[in-house]
Amino acid sequence: MKKISKASYKRLEKHCLEIVIRQNIVFLDEIFIYAEVLPSVFFEMKLDESVQIKDAIDINRAKLKRDLRIKWFDSTNATLNAALYKLVCTEEEKRALSSSAASKNQQNNDVCTQEEYLKSLKEMGEIIANAD
Repeated sequence: MKKISKASYKRLEKHCLEIVIRQNIVFLDEIFIYAEVLPSVFFEMKLDESVQIKDAIDINRAKLKRDLRIKWFDSTNATLNAALYKLVCTEEEKRALSSSAASKNQQNNDVCTQEEYLKSLKEMGEIIANAD
């Protein structure tokens, strides 16, 4: 690994930071789409550890999440409304939603096959016949 000058590092960091801001980058590897730098060089220079680049990406993510939440809030789509609710509800409400889903799954597991149903009818018929 060759020694990288501080000026080269700063120049490339600034270039990548501008790309992150201008292109609304939310994933580190998206930088390579726009930057004229190879991933190997980027990682060799340890730009993936740059606090400025990480902070800019975090800001872009926060803005994107906020924009999505606003769209979800204004939406009439039940799936989006449920997703938003899960994001903002309390832990107690999350547990209630989960237990509700779990009880529905349990009810689905209680459904028997046709063979099991016919067998149980036959057994009930035998019980009734033997009761006299």
